[in-house]
Amino acid sequence: MNKFFSILLAIFLSGNLFAEEIDSLKKLNQIDFKNFTFAGEQRYTLDGSIPKQTTELRPIPASIVGGIYLSVYAGLYIHQRNTWWSGERQKFHFVEDWVYALQVDKVGHSYGTYVCSWIFTEGLLVSGVSRDLSPILGSAMGLAYETYVEIEDGFGGNWGFSPSDFYFDAVGAIFQAAQWYVPELQNVNFKWQYAPAEWLGKPVINRDHNFMDDYNASTFWLSFNVRKMLPVDYRKYWPKWLNLAIGYGGDAIDANKDPNSPPDKLSYRRFVIGLDYNIVELLPDDGAFWNWLKNGLNTVKFPGPSFEYSKNGGKFYL
Repeated sequence: MNKFFSILLAIFLSGNLFAEEIDSLKKLNQIDFKNFTFAGEQRYTLDGSIPKQTTELRPIPASIVGGIYLSVYAGLYIHQRNTWWSGERQKFHFVEDWVYALQVDKVGHSYGTYVCSWIFTEGLLVSGVSRDLSPILGSAMGLAYETYVEIEDGFGGNWGFSPSDFYFDAVGAIFQAAQWYVPELQNVNFKWQYAPAEWLGKPVINRDHNFMDDYNASTFWLSFNVRKMLPVDYRKYWPKWLNLAIGYGGDAIDANKDPNSPPDKLSYRRFVIGLDYNIVELLPDDGAFWNWLKNGLNTVKFPGPSFEYSKNGGKFYL
């Protein structure tokens, strides 16, 4: 009888040791959380998990993330099918629309692909894809989705596959991936600001649109983390939460109904410089999800003092 219990005890202990060994190996596969940073500040995943050194898929998070992706992009497809691609479909064709929207839409393409790539990357990280592979694969997936949109445009009666749109899509995807490997690029945030044209007394877009392609209401920014860019001895003089940003936009775009024709004579470019906020530093820490969300909010430009220059002269905005 004693021998029987001894065998059971040995099996139990060996099982515990095996489980502990597995846990130890899993921990060894995790990167040092202190090294998971962005612009020198702690970075977080969606659920607070620690990224892996080598891919080790987590079935449940991967299934949830995959389901969310499919739902969102199915919704986007239905929306785009009913708006942008609602006209008569034609044989696939190219239309170079470089003149359209004073190139504001080109910057918008880069920004859209940048954010799309970031979303894919974050989902891959929480799904257990390795820290080094996630940015590359996420950016490839972001560019693949945007390329699909360009191809659908190529069949549209009112549109066409625009090579320059695709090139700027690629810029956004490459920039998102490069930020993971070039620390200096982490001191620059790609941001978007939206203010409906009617709120500011500006000409309203003259075609079916949504906020994503309402270029009269959009300004795209590069926000610079000045504190991190200063020499170490001078950083204490600059607030952690304060950035400087430069922006580009346009007004009176699409007064002409044909999106592939040259801009209306009323259209003009806007160049802006202003103060901006480092949301990660400005808002307090409070749990992994909130801290992760702050990183996402750093892709949005919130109102701040700025100076705008256009053909109409200079304007100061509070």
